Amino acid sequence: MRDYSIYIPRFKAFLAGQSKSNFTVKQYSLDCAQFVKFMEEQKYEIISVELIEAYRQWLQLHYTSIQSVNRKLASLKSFIHFLQAREVIPLFADDLFSPLPFEKKELQTLSARQIRQALHVWLTSYETAEQKDISWMALRNYTIMRVIAELGIKSSEIVRMKWSHVRNDFIRILTKRSYRDLPLQPALLDVLQFYKEETLKQLPIGQEVDYIWLGLGNKLGEPITVKTIERLFSYVSQQVGFSVTTTNVRYTAIKQDMDNTLQDIEDLYEKYGYARKGVLQERAARMEKPK
Repeated sequence: MRDYSIYIPRFKAFLAGQSKSNFTVKQYSLDCAQFVKFMEEQKYEIISVELIEAYRQWLQLHYTSIQSVNRKLASLKSFIHFLQAREVIPLFADDLFSPLPFEKKELQTLSARQIRQALHVWLTSYETAEQKDISWMALRNYTIMRVIAELGIKSSEIVRMKWSHVRNDFIRILTKRSYRDLPLQPALLDVLQFYKEETLKQLPIGQEVDYIWLGLGNKLGEPITVKTIERLFSYVSQQVGFSVTTTNVRYTAIKQDMDNTLQDIEDLYEKYGYARKGVLQERAARMEKPK
């Protein structure tokens, strides 16, 4: 039996030389050491198609996470290519390492009643707060949720919002590489304007800052992060007794738009920042009805 374990340290050094992250180098090396151990325990003499197929089946039997199985298959594929390039083993078809398909779960949306409940949490906090900073923060959080509920945008897009991007009837939403202009209903524009006025009262530095969503504490004048948005949604979920996230609020906005308008799918997929209309169609097919 050939000792393939001697190639694990060399493979590890190769990955490091490819500028892979420390985590990737460590995990891929562990995965491939597991493969070599399996080979030795099952008494395979050489790496073969039969061995790879047997290992693939063994992974599916012993790991419940498809993501874990697919990572181990990707690790193995990289290791096999490493050995092939050094003529240690013959060529094998890449189909042997093809990832397992993920089960596509239903995408949760919320009912109109649930959306009202969720928005009411921060609105009530704003109306009942006795301290000005707590009142302002509740108003900020309510306005964030209102924007997501009406525009259907992502947390990463929320934190990039700037006052200079707000026009009379639309707002420019920035993505990593592009932007899109979304219409602003008068009622939402009024809410944003009121929040802006209250922000300037609470945080005078807002006069010098273009970002819409600011925070309190040591980082005055800097925009909030996605983590902040996750926390405010987590608090709402605790208060209402069901899961409220930026994702299911966004999907709810998309579903309502698709159900209530006659807009062409060509317009809607661009409106919600999808690269292709097929992606929006796939998401729409998986959206479950609110309970």
